Amino acid sequence: MNFKKLFFASFLLFCIGMQAQQTFPPDEVIVGTFIGKTMPLRDFALQEENLNQTIKEIKIVQNGSRYNEQVNENALPMGIDQTVQKNFGNIQTRAIEQNFIGASSSESGFVPPDPTGAVGPNHYVHAVNSIVKIFDKTGNLVVGPVALGTFLGIGSNSGDPIVLYDQLADRWFVSEFGSLNNSLAIGVSETNDPTGAYNVYQYTFGSFPDYPHYSVWHDAYYLTANIGTANKVYAVERDVMLAGGSNPKIVGFPLPGATQNTNTVLSPEPANLLGTNYPADVPGYVTYLQDDGWSGVTFDHLKVWEIELDWVTTSNSTISAPLEIPTAPFNSVFAPFGTGDVQQPGTSQKIDMIGGVISYAPNYRSFADHNSWVITFNTDIDGNDTSGVRWIELRNDASNPWSIFQEGTYAPADGNSRFMGSAGMDAAGNIGLAFNIASGTLKAGIRYTGRFDGDPLGQMTVAETEIVPGAGVQTFTNRFGDYSHLTLDPDNFTFWHTAEYFSSDNNWRTQIAAFTLSGGFANDVGVNAIIQPENGILTNAETVEVSIRNFGTAAQANIPLELRVDGNLVASETFSGSIAAGSTANYTFSQTVDLSNPGQTYSIEVRSSLTGDEFPANDPFTKEVTHLLANDVGAIEITAPVSGSGLGNETITATIKNFGASTQSNFDIQYVINGGTPVVETFAGPIDSEEEVSYSFTQTADFTALGVYTVTVSTALASDVNAANDSVTTEVENILCQPVIDCSVGDGFQLFAVAEINNPSACEGYGDFTNLVANLAPDSTNELTVTTGYGDQFVKVWIDFNDDSTFSANEVVVDNVEIASGQGSGTYTVTMDLVVPAGAAIGPHRMRAKTNWNGPVPADACEETDFGETEDYTANIGTLGVNDFSISKGDLIITSENNKNFEVNFITAYEGKAYLAIYNMLGQQLKVKMLDKMGDSFKAKLDMGEVASGVYLVRIGGQNTKSFKTARIIVK
Repeated sequence: MNFKKLFFASFLLFCIGMQAQQTFPPDEVIVGTFIGKTMPLRDFALQEENLNQTIKEIKIVQNGSRYNEQVNENALPMGIDQTVQKNFGNIQTRAIEQNFIGASSSESGFVPPDPTGAVGPNHYVHAVNSIVKIFDKTGNLVVGPVALGTFLGIGSNSGDPIVLYDQLADRWFVSEFGSLNNSLAIGVSETNDPTGAYNVYQYTFGSFPDYPHYSVWHDAYYLTANIGTANKVYAVERDVMLAGGSNPKIVGFPLPGATQNTNTVLSPEPANLLGTNYPADVPGYVTYLQDDGWSGVTFDHLKVWEIELDWVTTSNSTISAPLEIPTAPFNSVFAPFGTGDVQQPGTSQKIDMIGGVISYAPNYRSFADHNSWVITFNTDIDGNDTSGVRWIELRNDASNPWSIFQEGTYAPADGNSRFMGSAGMDAAGNIGLAFNIASGTLKAGIRYTGRFDGDPLGQMTVAETEIVPGAGVQTFTNRFGDYSHLTLDPDNFTFWHTAEYFSSDNNWRTQIAAFTLSGGFANDVGVNAIIQPENGILTNAETVEVSIRNFGTAAQANIPLELRVDGNLVASETFSGSIAAGSTANYTFSQTVDLSNPGQTYSIEVRSSLTGDEFPANDPFTKEVTHLLANDVGAIEITAPVSGSGLGNETITATIKNFGASTQSNFDIQYVINGGTPVVETFAGPIDSEEEVSYSFTQTADFTALGVYTVTVSTALASDVNAANDSVTTEVENILCQPVIDCSVGDGFQLFAVAEINNPSACEGYGDFTNLVANLAPDSTNELTVTTGYGDQFVKVWIDFNDDSTFSANEVVVDNVEIASGQGSGTYTVTMDLVVPAGAAIGPHRMRAKTNWNGPVPADACEETDFGETEDYTANIGTLGVNDFSISKGDLIITSENNKNFEVNFITAYEGKAYLAIYNMLGQQLKVKMLDKMGDSFKAKLDMGEVASGVYLVRIGGQNTKSFKTARIIVK
């Protein structure tokens, strides 16, 4: 799908006419403090790497409130992002030119790294939280790692570094949080040597300047930061700092008309200049996304402000009212910050993708007849937290304001999230886009793609290329990023990018990569698009039209072309025209092709064969074309609900696709759960050919009971000619939450003892000990003894009295008792009261115990914290008689005779009849048997040959007792 969008043109002109003339003065001027000139960076002592670092030694950098939240539930798009590019690009480019390790968690000691970097004529300067390193442009380490706080002379390493290369001045810029409250420190190199001395300045703000991002411009370094609820942007007096002056100013402006989602980080971003060309007296530019899912925003758009500076009389400086540029609908809202957005393999811990922000850095480049500004941000492409990178190219010129030249969302349909993108444009107008990629089956890595100027609009046409694969996951915090950083070499054609990935479990690294799209060859021609045919009702004589690109630096003519269908050569023809360097031309084959078989997908390949072509890898282009059936609709995915804990009455949401050529409407759609009665509704439509639409059923479904549900969604178009794609089925499991928490350094339970339970245990993360039973009376106070291996441990216990598989506030029986306040590693034992309320429900209930390090256990018993442990037991509530004590004091011994047969021996003083019952792990009773006592014990043989492999509970109790004994068996 191509997108050349001058969205809502009349509305846009109205916005321009009404708002563009109004300007606002600055509302703040800050004078910086000159700290002094550093000694050469190359002379600083190196920071020692901590190769034996534990998770607890890693400092998690704290930031402001970032709970990105959607307020308007009817915000567009309702489900599927219609700008999504589902197919991979297939144009091959040159191999990655440089690809080397930047920094590591063992060097830094911080999470997240906040990677940043800039490239100059001879060096790449790289910084992460706490350190800076300098490489030559082949990846050799020249300087570092050096502690940023030591280098900048501020004595602190507080985070959020940014590195820039000021190509206009041939100088280097390094910043991080300052040592004073609410401050930023900036160092500007004295010369063009990044290993030399820097002049350092510190600026203090009225509130903490979180998430600071800078840009290089001809008249200032522009700065945005998340300063409380203030909508602010700043201009930093660049010329004074370049000269080593003593009192540089920062001029602060409001952002008139900006709507901030107060539940997420404020992230307007300034335009960053690439290259050295710019229009005379061009103002500074700032942009910010506005999501109609936020309160007070009625349509998705970008806002753009212009800043005019007067450093002599700063009060004469102005910022404009915003230009509002409507975009295709997007959803920037993911899960709340702090809970994580993207899944990782083998762990329940998710990592953040950072929603609701403009990604760093929005890069600007000036051309002879226009200016381009490339902006990226993360979007939820399906309403199910799958992320793609929305990228937008804005253009303006001497006569026309900024408008969208093209936009797209890069999200190939492989089930992975692409996020934290960073993009730029080379001097030929080609766009490079680098990003992170991850999912529940793919560890977080780094890749890139791109497009050539003149390629189909809204499409990344370059084959996706891996920079580095992920080799680990992070299990102790959601924090990731918080940003990546792509910039351009002074050669104006080489993209340099740095981002985070995991080199092993709980160990991050950054990677630095350089790649080009323009190969620099003189003779290099390839097919870059097949324009026709397209999917539809096709014939036996379809015309094939292609686009040919001259990737080289020399003009080309008389280019041989080969046309193949499903690998069979159909035609060899010659494009006889001429194509200038960097340009494209279209060619239509005289030979037509037969695509007349309904329902068949054909593979069409066109290849150029220029004599002397220096890079044949980009010669061919392949396109899949389908002869569509006229009427063909089906369900392709069930997106909600998904498996998890705490499910109840849930809305069934599915993606419907029109596979056919005709627009459809008013057909039946239904869902069935576990083969039950269908719930039938009408899909009103319309749904166009090959369109995908998200549909939510009006009637909800009950998933309250724990277990696995088979859900099938089907369409029933009366004239449908292909029933094979009508239905889609998925399984949804309502599971009891089992929060796994890191106890590897001693946190959690080494002993849990109450009533009959006396359970010494190792680190489990989550431990299921529900076979261990504590018999407790209503309205009783009981001694609970806990041993832990790490201090500052808080203990909380619930008993699920109403057996609803949730743990409510009125079910708390131990409320955040702290063990060993202020202590570290060791062995600490405390006895505390476990209070069962009067009126507690009689019978067995799940008892959950949790610990948390360095703070109270959260009220949500399902929440995973950084350090601690979860253990589940059984509490049997009742008034106990003599027989109950005899049962509870008995010994239950189960011996496995083979994988399916077991011998049960219950030795007890209890006299009378006993009952033995078998349960699965959902609590469902499978078998029950009455036993007579034989001597001093009850004995039974268990044949489990009829049940599936897994874990089962064996429970035995007296005929008239409340107490029982429980054990687990494993059937193989």
